[in-house]
This record gives sequence, C-alpha cells and structure tokens, in this order.
Amino acid sequence: MQKTLSIAFAALFLGLTACRKGYDLDTPLFDKSEGTTASSLAYLKTDDFTFSQVASVRQVAQEGATVADFASHEFYVYLSKPAEQDVTVTVSLDSSEASLAAYTKGLDSNPGYRIAPEGYAKLSATTVTIAKVKTKSETAITIEPGDKYAEISTAQAYAEYYLVSLKLTAVQGSNEVGLSKLNSTYFLPIAKSYNNISLTTDAATGTEISSSDLTYTASSERTQGSYVWGVDLLHDGNAYSWWLADISKDPLPVITVMHPSGTKQLTDISIQTRTGYVTAVRELEIFITKDGTTWLSQGKVNAYTINQQQDVRIHFISSVEAKGVKIAAVRRGYGRGTFAIGELALFAAE
Repeated sequence: MQKTLSIAFAALFLGLTACRKGYDLDTPLFDKSEGTTASSLAYLKTDDFTFSQVASVRQVAQEGATVADFASHEFYVYLSKPAEQDVTVTVSLDSSEASLAAYTKGLDSNPGYRIAPEGYAKLSATTVTIAKVKTKSETAITIEPGDKYAEISTAQAYAEYYLVSLKLTAVQGSNEVGLSKLNSTYFLPIAKSYNNISLTTDAATGTEISSSDLTYTASSERTQGSYVWGVDLLHDGNAYSWWLADISKDPLPVITVMHPSGTKQLTDISIQTRTGYVTAVRELEIFITKDGTTWLSQGKVNAYTINQQQDVRIHFISSVEAKGVKIAAVRRGYGRGTFAIGELALFAAE
C-alpha cells in the first residue's frame, strides 16, 4: 500500500512539473517566447501583489482657471529572479503614440486620452538600484506634477484625459539581467474634470444684455388650448409669467439663448422662478458656444436649489467668451413635477 501511494505521489509531482510553463519564480512575465538569454528580467508593476502595469486613475478638478495637482504616485522596479550583483535600472517618461495605443486598447471605451506632453509630469529619479539577492528596488520612484502641469492643464476649459507613460530603458550591473519586453511599461492615467460655475443669490457681476439682442429657443413649450407657455415669457419683464416645459413629452428640457451679433464676455446667467416650479428636473448642465456649433460644458448645478432659492445667478467663475448658452436638464426629478422659469437673463462684462 505504501509503495502504491509513493508511486502515485511521484506521478502527480512529475505531472505537475511537466505542466509548468517556462516562467521563473513568481512571474508570468518571464515567458521563454520573449527570446531573451537573460536569466532574470527587470519589470514594472503597480504593487507587490499584482502584475498589473496600470495604476488607478488619478482624478483632478479644475475650477475656473485653477486646477488641483494630481496626487503623487510611487512605484518600484522588480526583478524576476535575484541577481548576484547590485543592478541599476533606468526609467524614463514615454511620450510615444505607441504607448498610448498600448494603454487604450485595454479600455472598454476611450473618453479621449492623450499622451501627457513634456512638462506635464516628472520623476523624482530616473534610476534605481536593486541590491544583490533582492527582487525589488531599494527605493521608489515618484511621479509628480511637472513644471508645466498647471499651464498645460488649464489651457483648455473642458474635461481632459492624460496618460503618463513610463518605460524601462536600460539595466546595468549584471550581464544576466535584461529588460522584459512585455512588462517594461507603466501607465498612470489622469482624468481632469472641469467646473466653471457656481450657484449664488448674489447680484450679477456684469451688465445685463438686452433681451432684444438675444434669441430664445426651447426644446418644448406647454400648451393648453390656444394658450402657450412659450419662450417669449422668459424675457417679458414679468417674473410671474412663465415658460413651462412640456414634461410629459420632453422629460429633459433644454433652453438655448443666443447673441446672434457676436460673442460677449459672459459673467452670469440669472434665473427667476418660484418654489415648487422646478421639481421635474434634478440637475442642470450649462454649456457655452463661441460659434453656435461647438458646445462646451461649464459644469452642473442642482435644480432643486434653484427651486428653493427662486432668484439665483449661475455665475461663471472665470468669465467666458461666448455667443450663446444652453441650459440642459440632465437628471429627472419628480415624475409629476414641473419645470418653469419666469425670467432668464444673461450678463456680460462691459
């Protein structure tokens, strides 16, 4: 019986070892198909317990002309097998389109990532040492905002997506250590949100643009018999006459106000309503346009707050050059509610 068990265990051991792939130590990156003669490979990963080369997305916010720094990020360099000598590995930023393509091909959908330009990010060091008989660098390298980060990040007044890409470029100290072809890159994605509006009851900072110089349109108007709660009621000088959306057919209404003769430096949008009149929508997104074709989001406001405060200004934190604005409902509120505005005005810097 003992002899039979011994033979069985021996067979099991041989079977398991025969099924092992040509990897060394803890790493599936040491694939013999890489064609290297090195006995150990330098590679990158996000932490000790994974082989992922993609760090979690860093979220940053731009408010007006001010953008927050992205949180600094540390990473280490690893060896697939300890070397008999100290090894120095060189790391550099990679601005190639190939690195961007390598990252985006793994996304379910690409919101518009671009490779981070020079100056956007910097490294605390470009070399690390992995001591002999060790498989991890003694110190980490830190990715942090570069000298041109703020300039680059605030150049465009809308949400953006940047990719900071790194690669291993050289290894010194041991002829037995090479660079992994498959795992020598590292990605730090950064998503910038943009908000340029605040909701306030303070007076507008600019001068009101005459309604006669503006055109008003809406995605719907409520009617009852021959009476129309139309867009002309948005600028008739009477805060107690209302434009009323046809919520039953248009659950996410949109109001557009244009200045056909050209752009203005807009400072505020003024809205007057009454409590209980803005309940069918929960959130409004504000867009501006310079040409009447391309619309850029400036942020979102809580429609319920407008409902409660009744007489409010949507203030542009940084004034915007625009020939039109769009107020779009993006979240529904109470199903049987209403969306009605008494007066809607634009203000601009003189």
